[in-house]
Amino acid sequence: MSRAGGRPKRGGAVRTGDGAYHARLEPNMNTRIPLVTPIVLASALAAQTIPPPFDQSYSFVDLGAPTGVLTNFGGCTFKVGDPDALYLCGGANTGSGRIYRIPLTRDAQGNITGFAGPAVQYATAPNNDGGLEFGPGGVLFFTRYANNELGMIKPGSTAPDKLVSLSTLGMPSSVGSLAFVPAGYPNVGKLKLASYNAGRFATADLVPDGNGTFDVVNLTLGTTPGGGPEGMFYVPPDSPQFTNFTSMVVCEYSRSTVTAYTIDANGDPIPGSGRPFMTGLSGCEGAAIDPVSGNFVFSTYGGGNRVIVVRGFGLPCGPVNPYGQGLAGSGGHVPLLDTEGCFARRQTVQFKTTGGLGGAPGIFLAGIQPASLPIFGGTVLVQPFAVVTHVLQGTGPGNGTFSLPLPIPDNTHLLNTDFYFQSVYLDAGAPQSFSFTRGVNLRVR
Repeated sequence: MSRAGGRPKRGGAVRTGDGAYHARLEPNMNTRIPLVTPIVLASALAAQTIPPPFDQSYSFVDLGAPTGVLTNFGGCTFKVGDPDALYLCGGANTGSGRIYRIPLTRDAQGNITGFAGPAVQYATAPNNDGGLEFGPGGVLFFTRYANNELGMIKPGSTAPDKLVSLSTLGMPSSVGSLAFVPAGYPNVGKLKLASYNAGRFATADLVPDGNGTFDVVNLTLGTTPGGGPEGMFYVPPDSPQFTNFTSMVVCEYSRSTVTAYTIDANGDPIPGSGRPFMTGLSGCEGAAIDPVSGNFVFSTYGGGNRVIVVRGFGLPCGPVNPYGQGLAGSGGHVPLLDTEGCFARRQTVQFKTTGGLGGAPGIFLAGIQPASLPIFGGTVLVQPFAVVTHVLQGTGPGNGTFSLPLPIPDNTHLLNTDFYFQSVYLDAGAPQSFSFTRGVNLRVR
């Protein structure tokens, strides 16, 4: 049977370029019978439901279709520093695929209520699918179906700068979606991929290639929950009816549902743990969490080509990025500053120093600007606006520890603000009697 750019569906149906669903009469026949009419489509839209028990905590708004986006819709995402716009793929699965920027309107609580204007093309993205997310260096990553590829678009570019074959890395064809693992979850910062056809998840690392884009390495395969996974996200903390940092929500195209899964120690959905979060969908495709409100936003491929907003989730965690170099002290140990928890409004992040000289006095530096000030054989990496004096607990080289909880206020002015942290210790075993941790950069969500 000719696929006409579509993908095989359960029950012998295919998705074609016009977004309709067609029945397969016989394995080798080219004849299709359209199953979608305006009446059927209207009924399908009306049938969208958040079932119990989630209906007690969550609600949804159908925003319809933004003006100027080529159908069918693919993935969607938000860009750091541009929270009042949705980035949405159009022309999904075709050579004419594009990515658009669409301005948004919000209510007094920050919830998304509609579109503030028509879409403007951001970049071309041929064969885009359900995965779309800004990643390291501001690079926009997108999945390509049925090419089984990962595309990358650098800041300022209007077309893909790099395409990576995932087949050569062992990813079952073809990839449907992607996500970067947020703080608080296993494998934080790594790239999570999902194969639409195989229903299988994978985890990979990114390594800078020297051109502003990345090589994909260390791809390892995970669980196989099936369902034709497309858009996906890790559930933000403080979301009702979810235990913090234990769950993922997946748009399952083949099952016409949005499903909530418990994850395993690798951050993959556990087969059999799925609970229907939203049912009666047609073509659930992209998925993103709004950094302002925590709204879950998803798009549909066909099925009316809609953008739907689900309200009730908590706020997502901001990224954590180490930077710079530390300086060793006694015993050749470099003290390490790290974090636990979620850097987001209404959350608490725990700063921890390990590997220092037990009993050493020190200072914890916090600022909103990085620095590079050589001093005492090391480098101060923060322009501090706050300093916390403390003493490392424990005895002996490499055994000193320190812990500092930092609650983040619920202040929308902090959204997407970068903060920089470092610790410095008085240590006679260091070259000039001071040891330094590396810096840590966190962004509030």
